[in-house]
Amino acid sequence: MEIPTAWLRALDTLSQRRSVRWMSFGLRELANFLVPTSCAVCSRADFRLCPECRTEIQHQLFLPPLPDGHHHYVELPLLAQQLPVSSCGIYGRELARAMLAFKNKQRYFLAAVFAPYLAAAINSSCIPQPGTVATYIVAVPSSLKAVGKRGYSPVASMLEHGMARGLYPSELVIRPLLHYRARSVLAGAQKLKSGSARRGGQGHFIAERADAPGRPVILVDDVLTTGATLRQAAMACHKAGYSVTLGIVLALTKPPNHEPEQ
Repeated sequence: MEIPTAWLRALDTLSQRRSVRWMSFGLRELANFLVPTSCAVCSRADFRLCPECRTEIQHQLFLPPLPDGHHHYVELPLLAQQLPVSSCGIYGRELARAMLAFKNKQRYFLAAVFAPYLAAAINSSCIPQPGTVATYIVAVPSSLKAVGKRGYSPVASMLEHGMARGLYPSELVIRPLLHYRARSVLAGAQKLKSGSARRGGQGHFIAERADAPGRPVILVDDVLTTGATLRQAAMACHKAGYSVTLGIVLALTKPPNHEPEQ
């Protein structure tokens, strides 16, 4: 029997309560302040992010209009549709190391570095809606296991930074309506699975029922690799009555033979 979405949302809310999250990564930030720190990318002493690495990351992330190579389509076979996905950058080099530090080494301050690029891509890609219909920005959630380990959800944190800085207009509303199914709450991360396992797996997500039929949704994730995660998230939203218009990711993984951008 499937756990009601209200219960799943309560679990997500509890794990992401500001008090719990601030206690968790606040202690880490205090430790970084009291103890000599190093650059999140190159480990240079006395910098959380040294000027050279900050410049490189800025060169590897793009503001709209995004280059042609930063657009992709995720197949939705059951709907006979494709989900357009745009990325702010290509996963690699300093950007990849910064993203890994943000996700796995509690370098939470990097959310503020990434947030403006994500917000700009979302704003420029949003399709205007008639009247007062709001478009929901929906982060692909982290599992409770991952949130417990990190102390925060990376994608949600980037969106929250953007919202706090006033980077989103009023017609865009951040809504945490996607949740992991009960059987998938403690499952291994998608990014640690093989491509075939990720494409063939059952849907890990469940979405809260739409408050208005066809409510437009923009899905947001950190990295696009095979597209399996966004595909499952899009299908969960579709089943709940939403219209998923596009996906936005911070970085896109290119095939091994891809020529790096200069």
